[in-house]
Amino acid sequence: MLNSRRGTQCGCVQPDSAGGNYSNARSTYVLPKYTGKTFSGLGARNLAQVVGAPSPQMEIQAESLWVAPIDQPQTSSNFRLIATSTDSPPHIPNCTGSQYVSSYHLSRQYQVAQQLLSPPHSYQDQPSSMYHHTGMVMSTGREHSSDSSLSHITPNDQLSWAPQTPPTEPLESDDESDDSDDPENVQGTIMGLLSPDRNIGDSGLSFILQTWAEWISRFLFEPLRVIHFVRHDIFRCYALGDESRRLMDLLAKSAHEATQSAGTNPEMNSSSMIEVEVIIRRRLTEAGTHVETSRELDGQYALGAMTPMFPFILVLCKVRSLSTVLSIMQLAAPVFRRACPDPLEGLINLPSLFTTMVVTLQCYGTLDVLLGVLTGRPMFFRYNVEFPPEAPESLFLLEEGPGLRWMYGVPDRLLLTFAKMNALFEDFGPGVREDIADTLEMEIKWMKPIVGSSTEPIFAVGRMVVQECWLLAALIYLYMGLCGADSTDARVSNVRAEFMKIIASVKPKRNPDSFLVLPMVILGVATIDLNERHMIRQRMLGVSECSRPGTMENDFVRVLDNVWTNHRPVVWGDLRRAYWEVLGV
Repeated sequence: MLNSRRGTQCGCVQPDSAGGNYSNARSTYVLPKYTGKTFSGLGARNLAQVVGAPSPQMEIQAESLWVAPIDQPQTSSNFRLIATSTDSPPHIPNCTGSQYVSSYHLSRQYQVAQQLLSPPHSYQDQPSSMYHHTGMVMSTGREHSSDSSLSHITPNDQLSWAPQTPPTEPLESDDESDDSDDPENVQGTIMGLLSPDRNIGDSGLSFILQTWAEWISRFLFEPLRVIHFVRHDIFRCYALGDESRRLMDLLAKSAHEATQSAGTNPEMNSSSMIEVEVIIRRRLTEAGTHVETSRELDGQYALGAMTPMFPFILVLCKVRSLSTVLSIMQLAAPVFRRACPDPLEGLINLPSLFTTMVVTLQCYGTLDVLLGVLTGRPMFFRYNVEFPPEAPESLFLLEEGPGLRWMYGVPDRLLLTFAKMNALFEDFGPGVREDIADTLEMEIKWMKPIVGSSTEPIFAVGRMVVQECWLLAALIYLYMGLCGADSTDARVSNVRAEFMKIIASVKPKRNPDSFLVLPMVILGVATIDLNERHMIRQRMLGVSECSRPGTMENDFVRVLDNVWTNHRPVVWGDLRRAYWEVLGV
């Protein structure tokens, strides 16, 4: 039986000296009266019945992505944060309105984006091919999916790489040329439609728009899916007044510095980023100590405190260490829980959370699950992953599903499976029952990449590759994490071989390599060949964020270096130990 109590939890797993064993050393604080209940496993679904499900007619009713304040709930006993010092966070008028969670009524964002885009570049306009081969490999580990998304090829090269390089030495790549181009015209779509009110200082607004246009073009997996509601929310919040603009400006400056410095490796301790972090920490601390008089009002209040977390966490994950990211998430955890629409007495239903279209909450839940997979740490929350009637499984198989595939490239449906796997690993470690493991294996193998239209066909292929790699990474996590296999196990070896074929067939280039960094962490745990390890390491260091010391993605490289120091087959517990030894998390 799965553990049924989980409030807000910082779980640091301290490994013992035995290699694969571990013991929890957790600092736990539980919300009042929080008594969650277990969720049951999901059986394999017949995807053929749901892939063809019609896409709902949708219109965007999401909260502001960028800036929203701790708003005053509409009550006679309003609570208001009062600045007590000159650097206290401003009280910013609310961008969310009175409804703190909106239902899932998406619009066809992508179709709208296509209509407003300038004519697409031709395929021949791409400066260089992303791929060494015209075809891509099919995953043998997932081969019984009847029509695999990737056709089989046999690479014609013997892999031969140079000796291992120092931890922070970057690989020469096409990183800079990727950044200078904007073949999907993301920046043009945002800036080309600029027509601000004359009463708004359009130079400041233009800077904010341009900064986030560059950011989402460079750092988001599917930027075309979000450009129009990002632009709309920037206009809306910018018009609210000076205090709102101040935080927007600080966030934009932080994002601008991160974008401009991506290839130059400076110290990312900018004054604007430091100031934003101080403001966010104070907001979360104050919100964590105040509870409104009713659940509805408290949810509105908590969501107001959480909303700036989305743009902040996007930048934070690129310029700060993993320990800093985890620290912010722990501070935000009790506020996040109150902002979620679920009753406090139960578990957070993850499918329902995604269909609220509250991006800040979606972002927190997504990161909580992914960091649990990548680090072996307990998640901050235990999630219910059953599909309620208002959030059927078919929604998560759509091109424009409610999850955050557009952010990191993780298939929406797979993220829910990851949440379930994390919970099983927390409860049973590498001793999950065989029947449960078989069900999970079938569930993963039946999933397929979901790729929409693009103005650049090469990007569509790259997005298919990234999602396929995530599915292979999920199998490695299943075999090594939940089933206790080591890196020499035949199942692990087969999946690793297919993963390596995909990596070898893709030319080093920022897109898709920047979105392969996270699944390559899992691949690295399964890799025993020195040449393959060097290839993974060099591909990661070819992404500028990975080569910059003090960043989360550079931390991943250092952790893999530690895992690879073992002169024996790797087990999943080695990853947990490496995080503890290298980063202390």
